[in-house]
Amino acid sequence: MCRTRSGLGSALKAAIGCMALSLLPLGSAAHAANGQDYPNRAVQLIVPFGPGSTADVVARLFGRYASERLGQPVIVQNRSGAGGTIGVEAVTTAAPDGYTLLLTTSSTIVINPSLYKNLRYDVERDLQPIAELGVLPALLIAAPSLPANNVKELVNYVRQNPGKLSYASNGLGSYAHVLMELLKTSTGIEMVHIPYRGGNQADADLIAGNVHLMFNSLAAAAPQVAAGRLKALAVSSGQPSPLMPGVPGMGNSGVPELDDYDVSYWVGLFAPAGTQPAIVEKLVALANDWVAQPQTRQALSGQKILASPPKTPQAVRATIQSETRQWAEVLKNAKVEPQAY
Repeated sequence: MCRTRSGLGSALKAAIGCMALSLLPLGSAAHAANGQDYPNRAVQLIVPFGPGSTADVVARLFGRYASERLGQPVIVQNRSGAGGTIGVEAVTTAAPDGYTLLLTTSSTIVINPSLYKNLRYDVERDLQPIAELGVLPALLIAAPSLPANNVKELVNYVRQNPGKLSYASNGLGSYAHVLMELLKTSTGIEMVHIPYRGGNQADADLIAGNVHLMFNSLAAAAPQVAAGRLKALAVSSGQPSPLMPGVPGMGNSGVPELDDYDVSYWVGLFAPAGTQPAIVEKLVALANDWVAQPQTRQALSGQKILASPPKTPQAVRATIQSETRQWAEVLKNAKVEPQAY
């Protein structure tokens, strides 16, 4: 409260001073409301998987660039567990002020809503898409002993030997699982699913011939293929990928039922829902600038990741909606019941 001293001149000066003081907070509030001062402190970038994961690798590359451009530290925090749900939930409950962001692979966004029951968040309601940063087709790999060297031969062999082959995955509802289930339902073939707790044992059993097939990331599978320990049948994208020259895409495998098979998983950046539009716009511009940098494309390519073309938040949301419906149907057809976490 302002106090005035006796006398007209003193009272007038005091009144003017009070008016000036009262306007300062309004100007500061307006400045903050349009995001002009963002960021003025460190930004937390939550990764819902452990160190060395695809999301973690991308987060650290993006974080360094963002720190330089924003002039504030961007600190990567790994909060893994429950298939990524713990880290995602931490962001959905954070203040929508742009200081807590999520960088994740798409499984947490488009598969987990159908895989886990009683999720404490809703992707559509609780997250604001910022950008898609990278795209990763998976690689369909086989044990050297498998009597098939391409997808067409594989489908023909399984049709003649239903239920004889088994395929590995790194867990129920993982991309390795749902990609193979999509292959099965598209072609009507039958194979046995062998889920593993992690990729290392699955790789070892695949090389040993204890299981016959697996979809795996290019980063993990390409060295095994190059060493002759496994053979590559196709990439999961519709067309061949520049990341794996000489390997056909599922869509041009020569199997008519797979002409529309075109699946890659992706890495995205998100903020809590309700984040100011000006802050969202600033983050969108930052992310799109980053993926456009030649050094970014080179760094991602070295990790077997394709830099994404620029997408609006609305386009990312449309992708989420479409893929969520797709994987819900795949899991339903595979008779996968929602899991507790």
